[in-house]
Amino acid sequence: MKEAVMEEGFLKLTVVGLGLMGGSFALALKGFKNCRITGYDRVKEVREEALARGVIEEAVDSLESAVSEADLVIFCTYPEGIIHDIRRTAGVMKTNAVITDICGVKQPIMSALPTDLDYIGLHPMAGKEVDGLANAEAGLFQNAGFILVPHTSYRQESMDLLRELALYVGAGSICVNPAPVHDRIIAYTSDLMHIAAVALCRSYPSDMTRSHTAGAFRDCTRVANINADLWTDLLLLNKQNIIPFLSEYISNLSSFKEALINGEHSFIHDFLETACNNKKTMQQL
Repeated sequence: MKEAVMEEGFLKLTVVGLGLMGGSFALALKGFKNCRITGYDRVKEVREEALARGVIEEAVDSLESAVSEADLVIFCTYPEGIIHDIRRTAGVMKTNAVITDICGVKQPIMSALPTDLDYIGLHPMAGKEVDGLANAEAGLFQNAGFILVPHTSYRQESMDLLRELALYVGAGSICVNPAPVHDRIIAYTSDLMHIAAVALCRSYPSDMTRSHTAGAFRDCTRVANINADLWTDLLLLNKQNIIPFLSEYISNLSSFKEALINGEHSFIHDFLETACNNKKTMQQL
């Protein structure tokens, strides 16, 4: 590795993966520490489009070139790709270059990386139901929660940099979690929610129309418009944390079904009231 030497007031920043999230980060980080943003995407046409639209200042045609001079690298690709790309390029990165990723599962990534990397995971709780650079926007992260997931040997200055970055792009709240804690909580707040939405959309009344739907339908099924490739990876990588929550969810549904079958008014009322009270508590967290 080369020694990282950040020029005074100038940050060399590289975004790997120029889809919805990577493109949005590049747009949102304009002006951050007077940075120059280099972008890399494996698809040449995406690189060219990002450069033509001014999403990035420089496009390079190899991953190694993209990361070799960077002070900060943000990996915005799929989980398995992140692991592969960081391991592949670790030897050409500057010493003390800050490495981060935006993946929704952290422990599998962290455990697969070289221990001498200055790595801190970053998870913005933001997104859309559509993918691709065409849908990227600078305001995507406004008021979003950000989770920082440090390696055990992280540098405080790197943590400070990523906290500053999160605030710059619009973070509404920031917390720090160890990877196992992050993955366990996200299994409930994100993974299970996507599973519930796709299960609701797995079948539906053939004679329904748009006139039959309102806010409840839109809210409960919004994330069923899903990137199947990405979410297959995420769900399998975090399955050990998802399965207990999924089992409890299925158990609750089974109990509710039995209460409906048996006409148990008191059980149904208590079930609904408990859930309502829990939701009110969640809103205050």
